[in-house]
Amino acid sequence: MLIPLGVKFFDKSLSYGCSRTGTCYSPLRILTQKNGMNPSKEISSKFYQFYKNQIEMNVVDAFICFHPAGMCELYMPFNRSIIIIASTRYELARFDPHQWMQLNENLKRISQDPKNVIAANNLYDAEYIHYFTGIDVTLLTSLCNYTNVQYHRTKKEFLLAPIHEPKFDILLRKMLDKSLQEHEEKHIRIVPLREIYRDYTYSDLSHHPAIIHVPYQVSVMSLFEQYRMNIPLLFPSLDLLTRWHVEYGAVNEKTWDQVLYGVKPHRSHIDGILTNVPDPNNDRNESSIRYWLKFSDFYQWPHIIYFESIDDLIQKLSSTDFDMISKKMKKYNEKVRRNLLKKWKNILQKIKRYSRKYTK
Repeated sequence: MLIPLGVKFFDKSLSYGCSRTGTCYSPLRILTQKNGMNPSKEISSKFYQFYKNQIEMNVVDAFICFHPAGMCELYMPFNRSIIIIASTRYELARFDPHQWMQLNENLKRISQDPKNVIAANNLYDAEYIHYFTGIDVTLLTSLCNYTNVQYHRTKKEFLLAPIHEPKFDILLRKMLDKSLQEHEEKHIRIVPLREIYRDYTYSDLSHHPAIIHVPYQVSVMSLFEQYRMNIPLLFPSLDLLTRWHVEYGAVNEKTWDQVLYGVKPHRSHIDGILTNVPDPNNDRNESSIRYWLKFSDFYQWPHIIYFESIDDLIQKLSSTDFDMISKKMKKYNEKVRRNLLKKWKNILQKIKRYSRKYTK
């Protein structure tokens, strides 16, 4: 989307998966995969001293940080525009309460400078940052138009997306089998995605009538991709997912305590600043769980199909006009692209306004 507008990226990824995209950090100096997520003050100082007069660095107009958002602390001394787009809970790699609170102060400082942008690619993380910092966060959704694939139903199997809570995965499959037998819906076949495809292409997914999700996270890139391909998606209703999370911990990667330690926390490790909002990391309180789950991508986007029970899911698999749903998704995706392009054009104008190359 941005390259046609004249944007050039220097992508020096520290991700362990960077080889797949050809963006690995070589020849980046000072930072490594071991120290890059949470560099010490000494490493940060060395990075600035090494790069402050580098030719490549001096043509940079803005720094963009996604994952983790905290990496943009490293670029504050350079006095360029900083664009933070959180794609998960922003305290990633800043789990120590002192570091988390210091990150909050730095985010406030960044947000107060008009050349910078604090954003998230999903409403949940936008509200999450606001809860802990008071910052009004810009929503910059992920377009994911790189798939170059559109929905084209040719197969009969419904795909069941991976469920990351093992015990609930087993339970759900049993419930599905039981409901299918009771309703004698022999023409409906639900197949776990990873059982039919060990490795899949985007085109593979587009040929199935729909994908059933019981989400393990509130926002994941694969969901953006599937929605942008106009593939019909089915999710449990907010009430049902809340109940499944209370009883089984179904959304088991929503909080870092669940990811790192396998436990459902009862509170955050630091206090939020909003007193009239439940703690997003209280995963033992049903009201808190329901309040925060409503910000998930799949409860914000239109034309997603919700089921209130397993029997209701089977009924909707039989009766839904998936081609019609896909057409509505396509129309909405076109609107998203237009709105997102408008937002990015405004951001690029802001970057240009404060760039040293254009203000001299």
